[in-house]
Amino acid sequence: MKRHWMPLYIADYLAGTAHLTTVEHGAYLLLLMHYWIKGEPPASDDIARRVTRMTNRQWAKSSTVLKSLFCDGWRHDVLDLELAKVIEKSTIASANARKSHADRKPRPLHPQETNTHHNQNHNDSDVVKGSDPPDLKLSSESPEAERLAQAFLSAAGFPDRSRAPPGWYNLLDRAGLWAKSAYAANMIIQETRQITARSSSPKPLAYYEKVFATAFARLQQPLPTVPTPSAETAYVRRRSNQRQSIREVLDARIAAAEQQDKSVRCDEVREVTPRLVQPSGD
Repeated sequence: MKRHWMPLYIADYLAGTAHLTTVEHGAYLLLLMHYWIKGEPPASDDIARRVTRMTNRQWAKSSTVLKSLFCDGWRHDVLDLELAKVIEKSTIASANARKSHADRKPRPLHPQETNTHHNQNHNDSDVVKGSDPPDLKLSSESPEAERLAQAFLSAAGFPDRSRAPPGWYNLLDRAGLWAKSAYAANMIIQETRQITARSSSPKPLAYYEKVFATAFARLQQPLPTVPTPSAETAYVRRRSNQRQSIREVLDARIAAAEQQDKSVRCDEVREVTPRLVQPSGD
């Protein structure tokens, strides 16, 4: 989805970036714009440096300051919240557009009686069989989604479902999608608790889904391997330590010899001095 504009609250921005230099201001804005267009933070420090168009020297000097404006790597909570709002509005607008298009479809002026009779019988049979609302139907057919939705509500601070935000009306449908996406329940609960701890106000469901997707992708990455030193490397280090020890011994011996030589010279001076200062016989 293309986003040709980005909200910028100037007063908040200036209050939080008063310590930045001019170069750091430009780098920070480039990072925010890249984040907004891509819909996700830079995946690594190297990508973030390329986004800022800084030299290696500039990056080494300013990367720590820039990182302090983000959290959990290069994630930005305020920008995530704004992105979630835009995604939510876009989803609702698309649904309304599809509904409006369906309502504008031409309908037959004189439908055949047989079709009408068939549809009426079909609807009557459905009513006799009974059908639940979408949420209740999902609840009865997907107990896993029901449990996941209840765990999410508790982690978000709404153990009573009736007090959940109005925007979460389709939570059961979303929870069913989370379960199909192989999201672990403990991951969802942990990430939701962290969001609740950072901010007491509820977020749109799209905000949580974005965090879940990022955490899930992070868990799928392989663990970094620590290279073990080879035998040759260990041998070189041992030889280096031996050379260093020999050098230290030689330096100590040279220092002792110089000290001894100074002591001998001092003794000679003390022996000669009395003869030089003896009073004359006059």
